[in-house]
Amino acid sequence: MVITVLLAVFCGEKYLREQIDSILNQSLKDVRLVIRDDGSTDSSPEIIEEYANKFPERITVLSGKPTGSAMANFYEMLKAVDDDYIMFSDQDDIWVKDKVQITFDKMLKAESGERDKPILVHTDLTVVNKDMSIIANSFFSFQKIYPDDLSLNRLLVQNYVTGCTVMINRALKNRALPIPANAAMHDWWLALTAASFGSIVTIKQPTVYYRQHGDNEVGAKAGGGLAFIIRKLKTFSEVSKNVAETYIQAELLLNAYGDILPDDKREIIEAYISISEAPRIKKIKMINKYNFKKCTRLRVIGQYLIG
Repeated sequence: MVITVLLAVFCGEKYLREQIDSILNQSLKDVRLVIRDDGSTDSSPEIIEEYANKFPERITVLSGKPTGSAMANFYEMLKAVDDDYIMFSDQDDIWVKDKVQITFDKMLKAESGERDKPILVHTDLTVVNKDMSIIANSFFSFQKIYPDDLSLNRLLVQNYVTGCTVMINRALKNRALPIPANAAMHDWWLALTAASFGSIVTIKQPTVYYRQHGDNEVGAKAGGGLAFIIRKLKTFSEVSKNVAETYIQAELLLNAYGDILPDDKREIIEAYISISEAPRIKKIKMINKYNFKKCTRLRVIGQYLIG
Protein backbone atom coordinates (compact mmCIF):
# COMPACT_ATOMS: atom_id res chain seq x y z
CA MET A 1 0.00 0.00 0.00
CA VAL A 2 1.56 3.30 -1.13
CA ILE A 3 1.54 6.37 1.08
CA THR A 4 1.64 9.70 -0.73
CA VAL A 5 3.47 12.70 0.69
CA LEU A 6 2.54 16.16 -0.59
CA LEU A 7 5.47 18.59 -0.55
CA ALA A 8 4.65 22.28 -1.07
CA VAL A 9 7.59 24.36 -2.31
CA PHE A 10 8.22 28.07 -2.64
CA CYS A 11 11.76 29.47 -2.77
CA GLY A 12 13.02 26.64 -0.59
CA GLU A 13 16.44 26.00 -2.13
CA LYS A 14 18.30 26.36 1.16
CA TYR A 15 16.82 23.30 2.90
CA LEU A 16 14.90 21.47 0.18
CA ARG A 17 17.43 18.71 -0.51
CA GLU A 18 17.63 17.73 3.17
CA GLN A 19 13.87 17.43 3.42
CA ILE A 20 13.46 15.41 0.23
CA ASP A 21 16.25 13.07 1.36
CA SER A 22 14.58 12.56 4.75
CA ILE A 23 11.34 11.53 3.01
CA LEU A 24 12.95 9.23 0.46
CA ASN A 25 15.02 7.57 3.18
CA GLN A 26 12.09 6.61 5.41
CA SER A 27 12.22 3.16 6.99
CA LEU A 28 8.89 2.39 5.32
CA LYS A 29 9.77 2.37 1.63
CA ASP A 30 6.30 2.45 0.04
CA VAL A 31 6.31 6.23 0.00
CA ARG A 32 5.50 8.31 -3.08
CA LEU A 33 6.40 11.99 -3.16
CA VAL A 34 4.28 14.57 -4.99
CA ILE A 35 5.90 18.01 -5.29
CA ARG A 36 4.37 21.26 -6.47
CA ASP A 37 6.40 24.45 -6.79
CA ASP A 38 4.39 27.64 -6.34
CA GLY A 39 6.37 29.99 -8.57
CA SER A 40 9.82 29.95 -6.96
CA THR A 41 12.37 32.47 -8.18
CA ASP A 42 15.36 30.62 -6.72
CA SER A 43 16.84 27.26 -7.73
CA SER A 44 14.01 25.20 -6.21
CA PRO A 45 12.59 24.15 -9.62
CA GLU A 46 16.00 22.87 -10.69
CA ILE A 47 16.41 20.93 -7.44
CA ILE A 48 12.96 19.38 -7.90
CA GLU A 49 13.75 18.42 -11.49
CA GLU A 50 17.05 16.87 -10.39
CA TYR A 51 15.32 14.62 -7.87
CA ALA A 52 12.43 13.79 -10.20
CA ASN A 53 14.87 12.64 -12.88
CA LYS A 54 16.82 10.60 -10.34
CA PHE A 55 13.76 8.94 -8.76
CA PRO A 56 11.08 8.90 -11.50
CA GLU A 57 9.31 5.93 -9.94
CA ARG A 58 8.90 7.69 -6.60
CA ILE A 59 8.51 11.39 -7.38
CA THR A 60 5.71 13.12 -9.30
CA VAL A 61 5.95 16.83 -10.07
CA LEU A 62 2.76 18.83 -10.48
CA SER A 63 2.74 22.11 -12.37
CA GLY A 64 0.29 24.99 -12.46
CA LYS A 65 -0.18 28.68 -11.90
CA PRO A 66 1.17 30.06 -8.62
CA THR A 67 -1.48 30.05 -5.89
CA GLY A 68 0.16 32.55 -3.56
CA SER A 69 -0.11 30.54 -0.33
CA ALA A 70 0.97 27.26 1.22
CA MET A 71 -2.65 26.36 1.95
CA ALA A 72 -3.72 26.82 -1.68
CA ASN A 73 -0.64 24.97 -2.93
CA PHE A 74 -1.43 21.98 -0.71
CA TYR A 75 -5.05 22.11 -1.82
CA GLU A 76 -4.06 21.89 -5.49
CA MET A 77 -2.06 18.76 -4.73
CA LEU A 78 -4.78 17.29 -2.54
CA LYS A 79 -7.26 17.61 -5.39
CA ALA A 80 -4.85 15.97 -7.82
CA VAL A 81 -4.10 12.77 -5.89
CA ASP A 82 -6.32 9.80 -5.20
CA ASP A 83 -4.60 7.62 -2.64
CA ASP A 84 -5.52 5.67 0.47
CA TYR A 85 -3.23 7.63 2.79
CA ILE A 86 -1.84 11.15 2.39
CA MET A 87 0.73 13.10 4.37
CA PHE A 88 1.84 16.73 4.19
CA SER A 89 5.38 18.10 4.20
CA ASP A 90 6.91 21.54 4.51
CA GLN A 91 10.04 22.29 2.50
CA ASP A 92 12.43 23.20 5.31
CA ASP A 93 11.96 20.49 7.97
CA ILE A 94 13.58 17.08 8.39
CA TRP A 95 11.56 13.95 9.09
CA VAL A 96 12.83 11.35 11.53
CA LYS A 97 13.53 8.05 9.81
CA ASP A 98 10.49 6.22 11.25
CA LYS A 99 7.96 9.05 10.91
CA VAL A 100 5.86 7.41 8.20
CA GLN A 101 5.92 3.98 9.86
CA ILE A 102 4.99 5.36 13.29
CA THR A 103 2.11 7.38 11.87
CA PHE A 104 0.86 4.63 9.57
CA ASP A 105 0.77 2.08 12.40
CA LYS A 106 -1.46 4.41 14.43
CA MET A 107 -3.66 5.04 11.41
CA LEU A 108 -4.26 1.32 10.83
CA LYS A 109 -5.03 0.82 14.52
CA ALA A 110 -7.49 3.73 14.48
CA GLU A 111 -9.24 2.42 11.38
CA SER A 112 -9.52 -1.12 12.77
CA GLY A 113 -10.64 -2.26 9.35
CA GLU A 114 -13.24 0.54 9.05
CA ARG A 115 -11.66 2.45 6.19
CA ASP A 116 -14.81 4.49 5.57
CA LYS A 117 -14.27 6.36 8.86
CA PRO A 118 -12.52 9.76 8.44
CA ILE A 119 -9.32 9.74 10.49
CA LEU A 120 -6.49 12.20 11.04
CA VAL A 121 -3.26 11.23 12.80
CA HIS A 122 -0.77 13.90 13.92
CA THR A 123 2.36 14.00 16.06
CA ASP A 124 4.53 16.24 18.20
CA LEU A 125 7.58 17.98 16.75
CA THR A 126 11.09 18.89 17.86
CA VAL A 127 11.69 22.61 17.39
CA VAL A 128 15.13 23.44 15.97
CA ASN A 129 16.90 26.52 14.61
CA LYS A 130 18.23 26.94 11.09
CA ASP A 131 21.38 24.98 12.02
CA MET A 132 19.39 22.09 13.54
CA SER A 133 20.25 22.98 17.14
CA ILE A 134 17.34 22.08 19.41
CA ILE A 135 15.19 24.94 20.69
CA ALA A 136 12.55 22.71 22.31
CA ASN A 137 12.25 18.93 22.46
CA SER A 138 8.45 19.18 22.32
CA PHE A 139 6.45 21.64 20.22
CA PHE A 140 3.39 20.80 22.32
CA SER A 141 5.15 21.88 25.52
CA PHE A 142 6.88 24.85 23.88
CA GLN A 143 3.59 26.30 22.66
CA LYS A 144 1.64 25.21 25.75
CA ILE A 145 -0.59 23.01 23.58
CA TYR A 146 -2.30 20.10 25.31
CA PRO A 147 -3.93 17.93 22.60
CA ASP A 148 -5.49 15.36 24.93
CA ASP A 149 -9.00 16.57 24.11
CA LEU A 150 -9.40 17.31 20.41
CA SER A 151 -13.18 17.43 20.41
CA LEU A 152 -14.98 19.74 18.02
CA ASN A 153 -15.69 22.45 20.58
CA ARG A 154 -11.98 22.86 21.36
CA LEU A 155 -10.93 22.80 17.71
CA LEU A 156 -13.40 25.50 16.70
CA VAL A 157 -11.46 27.87 18.94
CA GLN A 158 -7.86 26.78 18.44
CA ASN A 159 -5.96 24.55 16.04
CA TYR A 160 -3.93 21.86 17.78
CA VAL A 161 -2.81 20.11 14.59
CA THR A 162 0.40 20.96 12.72
CA GLY A 163 0.05 20.09 9.04
CA CYS A 164 3.58 18.79 8.48
CA THR A 165 2.94 15.99 11.00
CA VAL A 166 -0.42 14.89 9.57
CA MET A 167 -1.61 11.72 7.86
CA ILE A 168 -5.20 11.47 6.63
CA ASN A 169 -7.05 8.54 5.11
CA ARG A 170 -9.06 8.55 1.91
CA ALA A 171 -12.35 8.82 3.81
CA LEU A 172 -11.28 12.10 5.41
CA LYS A 173 -10.01 13.52 2.15
CA ASN A 174 -13.27 12.72 0.38
CA ARG A 175 -15.32 14.25 3.19
CA ALA A 176 -13.19 17.39 3.61
CA LEU A 177 -13.02 18.48 -0.03
CA PRO A 178 -13.63 21.06 -1.29
CA ILE A 179 -11.78 23.16 1.27
CA PRO A 180 -13.31 26.67 1.31
CA ALA A 181 -10.97 29.44 0.18
CA ASN A 182 -11.70 31.35 3.41
CA ALA A 183 -10.80 28.47 5.72
CA ALA A 184 -8.03 29.45 8.11
CA MET A 185 -5.65 26.65 7.06
CA HIS A 186 -5.94 23.29 5.36
CA ASP A 187 -4.73 21.37 8.44
CA TRP A 188 -7.29 23.10 10.65
CA TRP A 189 -10.11 22.36 8.20
CA LEU A 190 -9.08 18.71 8.01
CA ALA A 191 -9.01 18.51 11.81
CA LEU A 192 -12.46 20.09 12.12
CA THR A 193 -13.84 17.66 9.55
CA ALA A 194 -12.29 14.69 11.33
CA ALA A 195 -13.70 15.86 14.67
CA SER A 196 -17.15 16.25 13.09
CA PHE A 197 -17.36 12.88 11.36
CA GLY A 198 -14.55 10.64 12.56
CA SER A 199 -11.62 10.84 14.94
CA ILE A 200 -8.22 12.41 15.57
CA VAL A 201 -5.28 10.45 16.93
CA THR A 202 -2.45 12.28 18.69
CA ILE A 203 1.05 10.81 18.87
CA LYS A 204 3.06 12.58 21.56
CA GLN A 205 6.33 11.43 20.05
CA PRO A 206 8.10 14.05 17.88
CA THR A 207 8.53 12.86 14.29
CA VAL A 208 9.66 16.10 12.65
CA TYR A 209 12.57 18.46 13.20
CA TYR A 210 10.57 21.68 12.83
CA ARG A 211 13.07 24.21 11.57
CA GLN A 212 12.68 27.85 12.57
CA HIS A 213 14.33 30.52 10.45
CA GLY A 214 13.71 34.02 9.17
CA ASP A 215 11.72 32.90 6.12
CA ASN A 216 9.14 30.71 7.88
CA GLU A 217 5.58 31.45 6.79
CA VAL A 218 4.29 29.87 10.01
CA GLY A 219 6.63 29.35 12.92
CA ALA A 220 6.78 28.21 16.52
CA LYS A 221 6.61 30.78 19.30
CA ALA A 222 6.68 30.14 23.03
CA GLY A 223 3.14 29.82 24.35
CA GLY A 224 3.54 31.24 27.83
CA GLY A 225 5.31 33.68 30.10
CA LEU A 226 5.81 37.45 29.96
CA ALA A 227 7.04 37.39 26.36
CA PHE A 228 3.78 35.71 25.30
CA ILE A 229 1.68 38.40 27.04
CA ILE A 230 3.72 41.25 25.54
CA ARG A 231 3.48 39.71 22.07
CA LYS A 232 -0.29 39.42 22.32
CA LEU A 233 -0.67 42.99 23.59
CA LYS A 234 1.46 44.30 20.72
CA THR A 235 -0.57 42.38 18.17
CA PHE A 236 -4.02 43.01 19.67
CA SER A 237 -5.63 43.85 16.32
CA GLU A 238 -4.19 40.69 14.78
CA VAL A 239 -5.46 38.59 17.68
CA SER A 240 -8.94 40.08 17.24
CA LYS A 241 -8.78 39.35 13.52
CA ASN A 242 -7.78 35.73 14.21
CA VAL A 243 -10.73 35.30 16.57
CA ALA A 244 -13.08 36.68 13.94
CA GLU A 245 -11.68 34.18 11.44
CA THR A 246 -12.65 31.31 13.74
CA TYR A 247 -16.29 32.41 13.56
CA ILE A 248 -16.08 32.65 9.77
CA GLN A 249 -14.56 29.18 9.63
CA ALA A 250 -17.35 27.81 11.83
CA GLU A 251 -19.93 29.27 9.45
CA LEU A 252 -18.10 27.66 6.53
CA LEU A 253 -18.22 24.35 8.38
CA LEU A 254 -21.94 24.67 8.99
CA ASN A 255 -22.59 25.64 5.37
CA ALA A 256 -20.53 22.75 4.05
CA TYR A 257 -21.92 20.03 6.29
CA GLY A 258 -25.15 21.39 7.78
CA ASP A 259 -27.41 18.75 6.22
CA ILE A 260 -25.27 15.77 7.24
CA LEU A 261 -23.82 16.79 10.60
CA PRO A 262 -24.78 14.73 13.64
CA ASP A 263 -27.22 16.74 15.77
CA ASP A 264 -24.78 17.21 18.65
CA LYS A 265 -22.06 18.52 16.33
CA ARG A 266 -24.45 20.93 14.62
CA GLU A 267 -25.53 22.30 18.01
CA ILE A 268 -21.91 22.94 18.97
CA ILE A 269 -21.10 24.77 15.73
CA GLU A 270 -24.27 26.87 15.85
CA ALA A 271 -23.56 27.78 19.47
CA TYR A 272 -20.04 28.90 18.62
CA ILE A 273 -21.24 31.05 15.73
CA SER A 274 -23.86 32.65 18.00
CA ILE A 275 -21.32 33.98 20.50
CA SER A 276 -19.61 36.15 17.87
CA GLU A 277 -22.24 38.89 18.36
CA ALA A 278 -23.28 38.07 21.92
CA PRO A 279 -22.88 40.54 24.81
CA ARG A 280 -19.78 39.98 26.95
CA ILE A 281 -21.51 38.25 29.86
CA LYS A 282 -23.49 35.91 27.62
CA LYS A 283 -20.34 35.17 25.62
CA ILE A 284 -18.46 34.12 28.75
CA LYS A 285 -21.37 31.93 29.84
CA MET A 286 -21.47 30.23 26.44
CA ILE A 287 -17.71 29.68 26.44
CA ASN A 288 -18.02 27.94 29.80
CA LYS A 289 -21.18 25.98 28.95
CA TYR A 290 -19.82 24.49 25.72
CA ASN A 291 -16.17 24.44 26.82
CA PHE A 292 -15.09 26.69 23.95
CA LYS A 293 -11.81 27.14 25.78
CA LYS A 294 -8.24 27.40 24.63
CA CYS A 295 -5.62 25.29 26.33
CA THR A 296 -4.21 27.61 29.02
CA ARG A 297 -5.79 29.86 31.65
CA LEU A 298 -4.02 32.87 30.16
CA ARG A 299 -5.51 32.19 26.73
CA VAL A 300 -8.97 31.65 28.24
CA ILE A 301 -8.75 35.02 29.98
CA GLY A 302 -7.90 36.48 26.59
CA GLN A 303 -11.02 34.84 25.17
CA TYR A 304 -13.15 36.42 27.88
CA LEU A 305 -11.68 39.83 27.09
CA ILE A 306 -11.46 39.61 23.29
CA GLY A 307 -13.36 36.57 21.98
